[in-house]
Amino acid sequence: MSSKIYFSSKSARKPLSYYGIRALSSSMATLAPALALKHTKKLLLTPVRSRKREPLPVHFSQSELITDEGKLQLSAVGSGKTIVLTHGWSGSSAQFYPLMAKIAEAGYRALAFDHFGHGQSQGQFANLPLFIKGLKAVLAEVPDAVGVVSHSMGTVAALNAVKHLPQVLIAPTFGFYESFRERILTTGISERLFERVLTEVEQEHEMQFLQLLPEQHLALQQCKVHAIHDTEDRFAPFQLSAEQARQHTHFMLTSASQLGHGRIISAEPTWQLIKQQLL
Repeated sequence: MSSKIYFSSKSARKPLSYYGIRALSSSMATLAPALALKHTKKLLLTPVRSRKREPLPVHFSQSELITDEGKLQLSAVGSGKTIVLTHGWSGSSAQFYPLMAKIAEAGYRALAFDHFGHGQSQGQFANLPLFIKGLKAVLAEVPDAVGVVSHSMGTVAALNAVKHLPQVLIAPTFGFYESFRERILTTGISERLFERVLTEVEQEHEMQFLQLLPEQHLALQQCKVHAIHDTEDRFAPFQLSAEQARQHTHFMLTSASQLGHGRIISAEPTWQLIKQQLL
């Protein structure tokens, strides 16, 4: 369900369901706050796992990484210095298989992983702090990493977790917090419940959402950051990336067209950007 909130195009008109959800969530928040919090957390923090498991390509290997937050499933191919790839909300490492094969053919090792609550990794729930913790755990095991490729919400985690490696961001989600909040509140979920869920996540992981904003962490990067973004992306507005490119000389933006938010991952322009900037 949460993917419909995270990845839904905005509309000025409120559906009839908005009023029903709003009335129900407001009533539950007053009459049964614990139950309301439980159901809202499940709604907002449960990514969609694909029922179809992509077969592992030839020459790819899989392994498990045990962390304080649970098990992460890793996929790798190739040898040499490592490029780490990190997916977005309701995605998986399988989205990167075509890119990984090309990276391996170029003489590098490509390593991707499923975030907590995604793919074959452990966990029912996911959130931005868990994305950041997962990526940091993987990078701690890869001392020879020479670059990071990220997609969608994974770009927010990458900007937080990585400061001293070159990066390629695919369909970056600047304005993440504001967009996230707006989309949730337009479903009819009460603001009080939304704030309670965020507070619980912040306390559990000892991270404040307003300190994780990608714009803040882009400014702290010690290496060049490149991005590719479809100008008509319906889920992550291109103009927000363009604004960051105007503000930061170390951030270079490549525009694309007719590649959307997901297809752009395996598109030829994306591969060319990675090959030119990371390999």
